[in-house]
Amino acid sequence: MFWHKVGTALKGEKSKAVKNIEGELVGYMLSRHGVTLDELHDLRRVEREVVLGDKPLGIIMVRIFNPDTAKEIEVTVDSYSSLDEHPELILYEGHYRDVNGEAMDIKIKKK
Repeated sequence: MFWHKVGTALKGEKSKAVKNIEGELVGYMLSRHGVTLDELHDLRRVEREVVLGDKPLGIIMVRIFNPDTAKEIEVTVDSYSSLDEHPELILYEGHYRDVNGEAMDIKIKKK
């Protein structure tokens, strides 16, 4: 797979970059990583869709971080790629398959 740059953002980055942890991701994080609902409430995610050339593959790359930690060190996280320069802020990273707007085949690892 090849990532293609468009300007300063990578192709496939979601328009609303920073999101809450929701839906199937909540259940996955609770069961697989033992994260509590209170902890999840404080965390956020950024995503990027995997594309091959111009074709979306339905696979979403996800990074989970704590925005309070980013703010403490004066780092603005507004996209998936904005964490490239600050990998220490990434708490969990992985991917899932987007099927009709629902996360399936979730695979996220603790960093």
